[in-house]
Amino acid sequence: MTVELLGDGPDRVARLGGVAPVGPAVSWCPPGIAGWQPVSAYLVRRGTSAVLVDTGVGLHTDQVVAQLHELLAPGTRLSVVLTRTEMECCLNLPAIERELAVDQVWYTGGITVPVTHAAARRITVEAGTPQDVEVAPGITLRLYTPLLRLLPVLWVGDPVSRTLLTSDSFSHLLTDAEGHALPYDAATLRAFHDLKFGWIADAVVAEDIAAIADDVRRVLGDDWAALGPTYGAPVVGRDAVRTQGADLVAYLEGVGRRAA
Repeated sequence: MTVELLGDGPDRVARLGGVAPVGPAVSWCPPGIAGWQPVSAYLVRRGTSAVLVDTGVGLHTDQVVAQLHELLAPGTRLSVVLTRTEMECCLNLPAIERELAVDQVWYTGGITVPVTHAAARRITVEAGTPQDVEVAPGITLRLYTPLLRLLPVLWVGDPVSRTLLTSDSFSHLLTDAEGHALPYDAATLRAFHDLKFGWIADAVVAEDIAAIADDVRRVLGDDWAALGPTYGAPVVGRDAVRTQGADLVAYLEGVGRRAA
């Protein structure tokens, strides 16, 4: 079973999951857009340790479990980091625990506690102050709380592979049915973020929108080689990351001008 590898260095970060159709019947898909959208979990490996960032959706349960069996050697110690405690992030946790030993589950926020037999590790990360956390033996990840959010969320950076996992941001890149990325259009980025974060213009003053844009610029300035969202195709390559980051900042600055 083929999996996609991300970032610098061989076999460090792998994308797990599959694709799902999007179009007029899907509430988070902007009008006039149709295609296929990856829904992803990401596996970070080092020796006999591994970290699964999010768990995928029920549509892909069997696929995610099979990919984990393919990628993990017997005896590997697995931890889970949830970028959000929402269904597309934690729904497959019970199925994974039936098949594999999970040591601990990291999550943020206090509204929903993930259902797990592993040690549940709640973590609070202040916006603007990322934390380096050893979430599994020998694997230290950099956890961010982005200002671009509605509910509690983590962005998860792997400093070794230079891969940043961005949860529900950068979720605009579509694919064909086989998962091959379609050409990028900045208008699609704006359309998806308008639908997901359109409340910002009505609920946040212009100065705070500028702070959100500055936060994105600061985090994306850390020389990432790949971005991995929960929804949408990954952004691969430093030039592509810079382009997507600049387009998101430009979008937010435009929202700020409209709100002023």
